[in-house]
Amino acid sequence: MQQKFQRIQELDFIRGIAILVMLAFHSSYYWDSTMSSAEMNIWLSNPLAIFALFIGKFAGIFAVISGAANAISISARVENKKNKIRGIIYSSFIAGLWIIFIGRIHASMFNHTIKGDLVTPYPDGPEQYSLLVGSIQTGELQFPSEFILIFKNTALFVIGMSVMCSGVFFALLSRKNNHEKIKRNMIVIGTVATIVVLATEPLKIWLRPIWVNYALNHQYVKGFLLGFLIGDSYPFFPYAGFAFYGMIFGVAYYHQIDRKKVAKIGGAVGGVYLISGIILLIILGHPDITEVFQTLSIQWNLSQIGSMILVMTLVYWVHFDIKMSKIKRIFRSRFVRRFGLQTLTVFFLEPIVGTSIKAYVLDKLFPGWSIHLALAFVYGLSLIFLWFLILRGWEEIGFIGSLEWITAKVLGWLTFREPTRLKIKENLYFDSE
Repeated sequence: MQQKFQRIQELDFIRGIAILVMLAFHSSYYWDSTMSSAEMNIWLSNPLAIFALFIGKFAGIFAVISGAANAISISARVENKKNKIRGIIYSSFIAGLWIIFIGRIHASMFNHTIKGDLVTPYPDGPEQYSLLVGSIQTGELQFPSEFILIFKNTALFVIGMSVMCSGVFFALLSRKNNHEKIKRNMIVIGTVATIVVLATEPLKIWLRPIWVNYALNHQYVKGFLLGFLIGDSYPFFPYAGFAFYGMIFGVAYYHQIDRKKVAKIGGAVGGVYLISGIILLIILGHPDITEVFQTLSIQWNLSQIGSMILVMTLVYWVHFDIKMSKIKRIFRSRFVRRFGLQTLTVFFLEPIVGTSIKAYVLDKLFPGWSIHLALAFVYGLSLIFLWFLILRGWEEIGFIGSLEWITAKVLGWLTFREPTRLKIKENLYFDSE
């Protein structure tokens, strides 16, 4: 069954919602008065605060979406006999490395200032600066520490790792026409995903102290490699498992599996994970705030992947609804999908744009404004409108020069096909008359 597969607009919507939520939560970086760990733990006794932090830690949805998109793309390429498995593996590996490379540049030069290291964690630890944003923020030249340069991961690492791991694994699984064994492939992918997610907690308990010891003793190679598996904040475990669950949805999308079957299985699996996570949260309580930037605790891990599976199940149901329901119209929102099409660019540039305006304009006009949390939050929300204007104008020239544009060019060259992300008008206005 060879088909011309259309872009899943609802996935762009979910990606857009995720980056918009990130922009809102990054308002806290513009607040110049922070709480101690003791004060924050008291704050987290409020259920609403726990829910807010839960949403703020939802970056794993990028792994799920990347896994789904990769499975769709590779399914199409495997059915095209011109694409060899070796070439698909190569391009997936290179694409993942490229995004990870972008992530290292972002962490060292463009990232927000964070607090804490391996000795004194968040929020009581020392400030960790990136080169450009840190220098703008303090008015002095700042250099990133070895913790930032070598051991700290960001959400871009999750995306790159997800692209690499899901792409290579699914390509290998599809050899010798095995892509036609749909049920078998979904069972294998689901089994691996479950193992990765459930193995995270015991591996964290076992390996994290070893990783910390490597880092503190300047054993850079060992520390970097072990950090890839279990280190702060977005390691292989559990996020590769998140990407693999996304792959299952990607296979279902490509082969247009009946949405009732997907809803039944996705609802059951997601529900079990979510309920298990909530029960553990009630029994174990919320992890100490000092662990907020560490590998996900088991209660967060299970509840988050459960929520994401349920979200993806809803998205799948809506996508294959033959009626244009109200929720389907919401999922087609151009405002949100525009952000979804430029996730990398917004994530990469948001810190330096927001920090520059704050340091060079607002701090000079209204000294002391940023000690008020409410004003910092309002400023963060106003940046969403600014980014809408930037993206709306950039759209007119096809987002030329954005990270998505550059990445699409590279992948187009590697795969010898025209990337759909370059078709901005077609993607955003596909339903226009």
